[in-house]
Amino acid sequence: MKNIAALILASALVFAVSSAARAVEIAPFTGHRYGGSFEDTNTLSGFGLADATSFGLLLDFDSEPDKQIEVFLSRQDTQLTTAGTFTGNPLFDLTIDYYHIGGLYLLPADGPIHPFVSGTIGLTRMAPKRADLTTENRLSLSLGGGAKFSLSRSLGLRLDVRAIYTMLNADTSVFCSGGCTIRVRSNGFVQTEAGAALLMRF
Repeated sequence: MKNIAALILASALVFAVSSAARAVEIAPFTGHRYGGSFEDTNTLSGFGLADATSFGLLLDFDSEPDKQIEVFLSRQDTQLTTAGTFTGNPLFDLTIDYYHIGGLYLLPADGPIHPFVSGTIGLTRMAPKRADLTTENRLSLSLGGGAKFSLSRSLGLRLDVRAIYTMLNADTSVFCSGGCTIRVRSNGFVQTEAGAALLMRF
């Protein structure tokens, strides 16, 4: 799904060019992603996504003084595990990417600290690191909030916390290649991501 990420980035760049009078913010970030679980209808076994480091890029384009169009790209290398009381048993390595676009609203504030809320929608790409399993692409959305800290007119810091919901059809199969590995009982799963970014404004 690299083409999808490229499409989002290209769209963002087109928007930036067509809105040359407006500012753009580029914020590479690193963070940590938590949670994500569902159940197999065949075995009633629970599965979870291991907590792991994430990284990515945020692009924000001014549309109004207190509103921005936001592109959110994020990757996590994790593991699918069986659920356990204290620890899960790893089944296979898994890369989870989010390709989202949406909006950000800056809350009224004075001074160098600017709190905000954000919402995005897009695609979740789940790629098992096993040749006998297939990649899954699902619709997802996120809601979050945080604050931007201005260090100068063109440089700052950004802190984010967001919840990301990935939709799954109940009683659907995932990671199928010939046979099916898991038949999902849940309608979806939620991951929480907290991150910190260096913000550059142009």
